[in-house]
Amino acid sequence: MAQGDVDRKKIQWENFKKRKLLLDNFSKKNKLITNEFVKDFELGINVPSGAKGRRTPGTLLKLRGICVFLNSKLKKDFDKITKKELHSLFNDMQEGKVLKENGSQYKDVGDFIKNVKTFWKWMLKTKKVQEDITEDLSRASYKRGKPAWVYLTHSQIKNLIDSARGDYRALILFLYDSGIRPQEAYRLKVSDLEFKKDETLLNIPERREDGTKVSKTFERTIKLKQSGSLIKSYIENQGLKSDDFLIVPSQFAFNKYLRELSKRLFGVQTTKARGRTDQLKLYDVRHNSAIFWLDKYKRNSDLMYRFGWSREDKIFYYSEFLGRRDKIDDEDMITSEDKNRYERELEKLKKENKDLLEGFVEIANEVKKLKGQKGKLILVKKGNEYFIGKPKKKK
Repeated sequence: MAQGDVDRKKIQWENFKKRKLLLDNFSKKNKLITNEFVKDFELGINVPSGAKGRRTPGTLLKLRGICVFLNSKLKKDFDKITKKELHSLFNDMQEGKVLKENGSQYKDVGDFIKNVKTFWKWMLKTKKVQEDITEDLSRASYKRGKPAWVYLTHSQIKNLIDSARGDYRALILFLYDSGIRPQEAYRLKVSDLEFKKDETLLNIPERREDGTKVSKTFERTIKLKQSGSLIKSYIENQGLKSDDFLIVPSQFAFNKYLRELSKRLFGVQTTKARGRTDQLKLYDVRHNSAIFWLDKYKRNSDLMYRFGWSREDKIFYYSEFLGRRDKIDDEDMITSEDKNRYERELEKLKKENKDLLEGFVEIANEVKKLKGQKGKLILVKKGNEYFIGKPKKKK
């Protein structure tokens, strides 16, 4: 059920705490350090100065994970790890010499570096070590490129929705229409939807009254332009009440259904975004929604609001993906034939301008002569241009 998805990380964290974080094969010192580290972050003590406050169960699970990772890979007390050992570990991960337990390669070494830096800054802050062995580590230098995802055309998405089972059909269309993040969608309640006569509004709160986080970034209210009536029927058919979570199927079941449906409809194909059609998941629906809405908004700020983005780089990513960052087309280009024509026309205009100026100088000198005025005007050339001037005085 949706409640289980919302509380999944919290339940996992509580289970780990009951089992003393399940720190198998840890030395006594590493157990003490790990317990103190995660306890501090759970309470919001000795955390980075730029990000104060308690950490969520999801973050605490990651921080525990980084301690398990360092313990299993380096097999020594944390305060004895050297800079060379740490750098060598990340280099071997990047080159595929150090693999996951299942034998696959680590996809994003940068994420491990980020969490190790967090851990080591805590070690420094609590005076467990003196040297910052992470100071020369850079996430950027270990980037592999943009992650793969499953791209479907709008007609393929429509086929997917039309072919889906009733309850899933409503939910897939809702996710595609709203562009909401899956983790936000699973925190929505029926009361977050407002059905009006001519439109349906979706309010995505930042937090509930009890402090439960809903939006990853900020609160927003968006219009549902395609899914309003279908999601209303879904709510009625499911018998959902105002305070019920909107999405009934679990994330596991939903992702499994998407994979199977996509494989049945499109087979096993590698898409433009490098993801395979038989690997379609909930977040891919958000990716494809961003592609759909990209041209629908005139201002970047409005699109950013709908998707809950704080920076424009997401828009640039999808624009680049579609090949729209460089907007120059063939018809915008000046051909060599056009260039030669423009140059000929320019030379003609210059000659006409010179003839006009010469005529003007001749008339002006005649007028000066009739009026008995001294001095004569001449045509002066500066570079490729002609100007009216006076002769230079002889020294």
